[in-house]
Amino acid sequence: MDEICAAAREEIKKYLDCPDAAVHFLVGGTQANYTVISAALRPYQAVISADTGHINAHETGAVENTGHKIHALKNTDGKISAEQIEAEALLYAESGIKEHITQPKMVYISHPSEFGTLYTKKELEDIRRVCDKYGMYLFLDGARLAYALGAEGSDVDLKTLASLCDVFYCGG
Repeated sequence: MDEICAAAREEIKKYLDCPDAAVHFLVGGTQANYTVISAALRPYQAVISADTGHINAHETGAVENTGHKIHALKNTDGKISAEQIEAEALLYAESGIKEHITQPKMVYISHPSEFGTLYTKKELEDIRRVCDKYGMYLFLDGARLAYALGAEGSDVDLKTLASLCDVFYCGG
């Protein structure tokens, strides 16, 4: 089994043109979300999500169990925008009381969203720019990613995700 996983990892890295990518196999989306968020964030850091995002609306408090706050933003058809994310990041950046509030360090999005809506390449690029500006990670939940990749009119592919996201996963 280890040989099969190792071979699969190498094929995935080759396909994505990301030789330094870390490829891991987990048994489910909640486990992936829990593992990524708890590993990436320090205790005083938080994750930004749509209020309908899976980590906020489901998963029985798994993220909160890691000790991390979720900054839930009002969604539009299940999505959040770069402008909303920047406004949330600015609340921290311009705060005079940083020692009393959580630092947004990660943006969590679902593609497709819990409503089935898709992010465009431009939307993802805009979110990436905000993440870079404020030193935040971009984490894309791909529990339904096969639908997004095969959707008519979608301009996002795996290589785009590999170039724009710090972490993404493909549901099985």
